[in-house]
Amino acid sequence: MQAIERIITNDNWITLVIIFVIVLLAIMKLVKPNKLLGYILAFFTPGFFQKKVQNNTSLYSPFHLLLFAFSSIVISLFLFFIITPTIYTQNFLNYLILLSIISVYFFVRQILDFILSNILGLSLVTKYFLYTKSGYLYTLSLWLFPAIILYQYAFNKSIYLLVIFFILFAFRAFLILHNNKRLVISKLFYFILYFCVLEIAPLLILYKTTTTTT
Repeated sequence: MQAIERIITNDNWITLVIIFVIVLLAIMKLVKPNKLLGYILAFFTPGFFQKKVQNNTSLYSPFHLLLFAFSSIVISLFLFFIITPTIYTQNFLNYLILLSIISVYFFVRQILDFILSNILGLSLVTKYFLYTKSGYLYTLSLWLFPAIILYQYAFNKSIYLLVIFFILFAFRAFLILHNNKRLVISKLFYFILYFCVLEIAPLLILYKTTTTTT
């Protein structure tokens, strides 16, 4: 009788990360339930961000820091599942490296947005563009999280997760363009340059670095 090698995939850490994200979600619901609901429904309520810009709401409140952590973890999980399938089942350290890269990137981008909107004294129209860009990313993460749970424990097909992400990403891009059409039309060249450099290029660089190292 020939012995059959048993292959055990240790991905318990993924469950722990998902539980941690659920805890973050629960804390946000306890702290600011209406604000959390506003971000969840922001795809369908454009006035949500307009009101925040007019009220000069801070993006660095405790609630927004929790939302930033939530989004960084969710986006990192998505990229880890899709871009690095060969290291996905190996160890937690690889995920931490990716999470660190994503968190630093989001943080630096928010700092640049803060400098542009406050120190340079930009108009409310430009502030609204910068706010919707970050805000819709948070909304995308809130919608992407249930898809990640289904991917991990039900479907487990990369194409499913990719389709969900690109639908959300395309919807986010459409809303940013639609809600900022005056700014986009008047500064079309700079908007395309900005979008390519800060939205698309980082994903391509991350893909190239992870695929070459694996």
